[in-house]
Amino acid sequence: MTEFRDWLFVLHTFFFQPLTSTMDHIPVIDFGLFESDPKAVAAAVRSACESIGFLYLTNFGIPQAEVERAFSLSAEFFNQPIEEKRKEEITSNNLGYVGMRKEILDPGVQKYGDTKECFNFGKLVDGEPIQVLPSVIAEKKEFIGKFSVDCHKLCGRILQAFAIAMEIKEEDGGIHYFEDRHKYTERCGSVLRFLKYPKGDNADPTETVRAGSHSDYGSITLLFQNGIPGLEVQASRTHWISAPIIPGAVLVNIGDQMEYWTGGRFKSTKHRVVFLPEHAQYDRYSIAYFCQANDEVLLDVIPSPLSTGEKVNADKPIMTAGEYLQERLARTYKFVAAA
Repeated sequence: MTEFRDWLFVLHTFFFQPLTSTMDHIPVIDFGLFESDPKAVAAAVRSACESIGFLYLTNFGIPQAEVERAFSLSAEFFNQPIEEKRKEEITSNNLGYVGMRKEILDPGVQKYGDTKECFNFGKLVDGEPIQVLPSVIAEKKEFIGKFSVDCHKLCGRILQAFAIAMEIKEEDGGIHYFEDRHKYTERCGSVLRFLKYPKGDNADPTETVRAGSHSDYGSITLLFQNGIPGLEVQASRTHWISAPIIPGAVLVNIGDQMEYWTGGRFKSTKHRVVFLPEHAQYDRYSIAYFCQANDEVLLDVIPSPLSTGEKVNADKPIMTAGEYLQERLARTYKFVAAA
C-alpha cells in the first residue's frame, strides 16, 4: 500500500505539475526512479528547471549516514577556536576558511558581509587533497574525498537527466553531453563547502538577511540542510518563498552556467538566507556542493532542438566556465584585500 501511495505522488509530480514560468513551491522528485524511467524523471526535472530553478530529490543515492557524518565533521571544525580555523584561510584558488562577514554575496544591497563562516574543499588527486587541510579535517581526508566524489557522481546523474530533458541527440553527445563537460579528473572549480550560521540575534535589528541574495555561479548546486531553516528562493523572480527542510532529501538548484548553456530556458534563481527566531538559540549548518564545468568549456548555446539559439547576455563575448567563475569570485571577495 505504501508503494502504491508513493507512485501516486510521483505520477502527480511528473504529469500534473504545470509547465509554467511561475511557481509558489519547490517540487519534490523521487530520483530513485531515474534508472527505470529516465524520461519521466527528466520531464519532472525539466518542469522544475524551466520554472523555479530549484527541486528536491529523494532517493538520490548518497546514504543518510554519510550526510550525517559530514555534518558532524563540519561542527567539529567550526567549534574550534578562531585561531585554529584561520590557519588555512581562503585564497585566490577559492579554497580554505571564510570568516564571519568576509563574503558579501549581494554587494549592491548589503551593508555588511554575510553572517556566516565557511570552509571550501577542493578535490583529491591520487588520494591527496589539492590544498592544506586543517588537522581536524586532514585526519578524515579519505571520508571527505569520498563524500566529494559521491556528490560529483550524483551531479553527473542529474546532468544526464538534463541532457534527456533538453533532447540532445546521440550524435551531439546525447545523455552524456553535460556530464562529459564536468569530468572530476579535469581542471575545474567545483568545491565542497561546509557552512555555519552561528546562533545569536543579529547585531543590527534592521538587518534581516544573513547571506545576501545571489544566483550560484556554476552548473548545479547540491544543498544539504540540517534541522534549522532559513533559506529562501525568489520564486517567479518576484517574491520570496521558504525552502523548507525535507528529511532525507537534497535540494538542487540551477546555476548561471546552466542558464547560459540553455539560452535561459533553465533558470538560475536568486536565493538568500534570512534571520529567523530559531537562529537566536540554534546554529544553522548546511553543506553545499558547487558543481562547475571544466575550466576550458565554453558557455555557448547547446545543440538542443528546445534551445532558442539565443545567448544570455548576448552583448558579452562567450566565456569559458573558468573565466566566468573567476569573474564572479572577484566580485564576491574584492573587499577582502582591503579588510
